Order: sequence, then C-alpha cells, then structure tokens
Amino acid sequence: MRFPTFRPARADTFIARLQRARREGYMRGTIEAELFKRAVGNAVFQRPQAIDWLNNAIGDGRTQLESQHALEREIEAWDMSCRIAFLVAIV
Repeated sequence: MRFPTFRPARADTFIARLQRARREGYMRGTIEAELFKRAVGNAVFQRPQAIDWLNNAIGDGRTQLESQHALEREIEAWDMSCRIAFLVAIV
C-alpha cells in the first residue's frame, strides 16, 4: 500500500522534466538567435556562421545540464528545442 504523501511531486515526474527541458530549450534558442542577429547586424550572414554560433551555445548548455546531472533524454529534448527555436528565429 502506498501513502499519498509519498508520491513524487508533479514537477519531478519524468514527463514534467522533459516538458521543462523543451521549454527552456526554446527560450535559449530564441535568445541566442536574437544575440546572433544583433552581433551580425544588417550584414547578410552565411549559414556556417549561424551553425557555429548555435553549436557553441548548444555546447555550453549541454555542459551546464550535464553538471546538473540531467538525464540524457532531457538533454536531447533541450538540444533539439534549442536548435529548432534558433533556426526558426533567424529565418
């Protein structure tokens, strides 16, 4: 028999953690896209420039998440969300 007080908090469930990782990935990708656009200015940028910027941001974020002992699936959800948001925002 389980007591209701011993259930994990809703914020700690696996699904909630994945949703939070996706949300944070979208936010980080959007912020990085804005920073990239401001850094490049009105100049027409090349695709490799954008990809390099994104890869640096992803590398930093992955390092932070790994130091927080995030699960690999959380890191992957964050990674993909960040990439999608960045690429959508710079188009």
